[in-house]
Amino acid sequence: MSGELLLGLDLGTTRVGALLVDATGQRLAFAERPLTTRFPEPGRVEQDAEEMLARSVEVLREALASAGVQATDVAGLGITTQRATVIAWAEGRALSPAIGWQDQRGAPRVEELRARGIPYNTQASATKMQWLLRENAAVADAERAGSLRLANPDAWLTERLTEGAPFVTDPGCAAATGLYSLAEGAFSAGACGLFDLDPRHLPEVVETTAVVGETAAEWLGAPVPVAARAGDQQAAAFAQGTHRPGDAKLTLGTSAMLDVHHDGMPVDPPVGTYPLALWRLPAPAGDAFCVEGSVHTAGAALDWLCEIGVLPSPEDADRIAAEVESSGGVMLVPAFQGLGTPYMDDDARGLLCGITRGSRRGHLVRAALEGIAHRCTDLLEALEVDVDVLPVDGGLAASDRLLQDLADLSGTPVERAAELETTALGAALLAGLATKRLPDLEACRAARAPGRRFEPTRPSNERQLLRKDWQRAIDRAR
Repeated sequence: MSGELLLGLDLGTTRVGALLVDATGQRLAFAERPLTTRFPEPGRVEQDAEEMLARSVEVLREALASAGVQATDVAGLGITTQRATVIAWAEGRALSPAIGWQDQRGAPRVEELRARGIPYNTQASATKMQWLLRENAAVADAERAGSLRLANPDAWLTERLTEGAPFVTDPGCAAATGLYSLAEGAFSAGACGLFDLDPRHLPEVVETTAVVGETAAEWLGAPVPVAARAGDQQAAAFAQGTHRPGDAKLTLGTSAMLDVHHDGMPVDPPVGTYPLALWRLPAPAGDAFCVEGSVHTAGAALDWLCEIGVLPSPEDADRIAAEVESSGGVMLVPAFQGLGTPYMDDDARGLLCGITRGSRRGHLVRAALEGIAHRCTDLLEALEVDVDVLPVDGGLAASDRLLQDLADLSGTPVERAAELETTALGAALLAGLATKRLPDLEACRAARAPGRRFEPTRPSNERQLLRKDWQRAIDRAR
């Protein structure tokens, strides 16, 4: 078995997980730990960079121990992380809390840029980087000393796990900063200038499947090649076989992200969507691109229902939704953090309407699931997705009720990934490609097992009426 297994490390928004698979993509073990998120002020979201590292090492060790294997049995480790979150560090030490991708402290700068016709949003890492440089003395001191490193969590974990590997990222992660030029395949000096950023403080952009070093022996008991890095949505797209133009996948997590593989570099994408790099593979494959749309609040809507006592846990959503035959006219627009694609309205707010004295908890849960399905249908319509079946992954994809609602409202068959830890699987498969345990993209696609399929059941006229009602609710939320 020596050197035949693959590890995928998935640092998400609320937890970190490690997936161990063989070269066919078969799960051997999975381990996870929660991540702490702090909300020090309205609109601010922070995490602990050192906790990210500590929990990552814990889950990697647990996955190996659970499968009864050693680090020497692993051919390569792929790392995938939440995107746009910013970490500032120098000489291996974090200089401030990590600023989360949902953080909106850069909103004033975004408004300035939009007034000049420059279409940035608060999710771009650049706004958070500029804020750190202006407001954090330790970050400013490190900049003057020339030791500052500003990057997303993929670069932080790579450097810390390898104890000093090159300071690197990949095109998919780099694109989430708002500083990356798709045309040039590198960080743009002009974009950096908009935010008073020196490109020398940013990581080098390398191939997604470049082996850049080995984990320090003390972390896992023996060195393991760090063979790939990718943004979470890009890793999920890779695992779902979104390898050809027109292919699409939908990830349902804290938020929801729809990615459509584009034929060449996207130009003038639909309103409310954004062009991104998917990955960079060795020649002849090279760079791949996509257009992405987002729902800011998906699984987080169920978290809210838990916080107010309607749901015991998100896993109970289908059970409680089954207590009623329908939502009973109750509608929930999950705009708790504004509306993403296609509206891009940061001022929109969540809306719960249609409540009567007869409304019960089941109606609220059904309305939440339907609201998420409606918002995902908004994405499919905005990106004009035309596929025979839509692959869906992410923790929220465990809900049968949600996937059936999505199929019914969109009129598109939906297929749940057989391996719901799809993001971690994508990281592992990319590591397999880098280490030649998987010889080509065809072998990577063969590692994707078919999952359960949900067919549309509502007639088109009923679907159209429901979508009209939804649009009225959206207008009220805005």
